[in-house]
Parts: sequence; C-alpha cells; structure tokens
Amino acid sequence: MPMENMVSNFGGTSKKSTLTDERVIIFAREDEGSPRQDILIKMCPIDFASFKKCMHANGNDENRCLESKNILDKSSALAFKKVNAAPSDQWVY
Repeated sequence: MPMENMVSNFGGTSKKSTLTDERVIIFAREDEGSPRQDILIKMCPIDFASFKKCMHANGNDENRCLESKNILDKSSALAFKKVNAAPSDQWVY
C-alpha cells in the first residue's frame, strides 16, 4: 500500500474531517431577558433606556438612533469589562 493511501486511511490528510462542527451558533444578544440585556439594564440603565426609547419611536431603525447607540456603546464597553473582570460567581446566567 502506498504511503499516501495509508495516511488517507488514518485521517492524516487535508480531507475534511467529520469531527469538526462548522455551524455558527448565534446567541441571543438583543432578546428580552438575555444576559447582555440584563447587564445593560443593571449597569447602564439611563443610556439603555434612551436607546430603547429611540428605537421604539423609530420603528427599530438603528440608523435613526446612532447618537444614543454610540453613547450606549461607550458605557456598555466599560460595563462588560467590569463584568468580565468580576468573580465568576457574581454574574451567572
């Protein structure tokens, strides 16, 4: 048996493996009750409420709420840094 076939039989080639999972799993980010929403509500309540109010008033068109979104993005970046640095038992979902 040529060496190339032996390697192929034992999975040593660049053949696509059946052991890899290439699906993209999308986690809820903006759904009510999602962990991200909970963190924003607790740590950026004013900025979050302002953005949600704008979104509701503009038919959920994010392009019309870029000012409040940018403000929320800045405060949420700090909030998520704090959450990521917190002890693991402090933010459990």
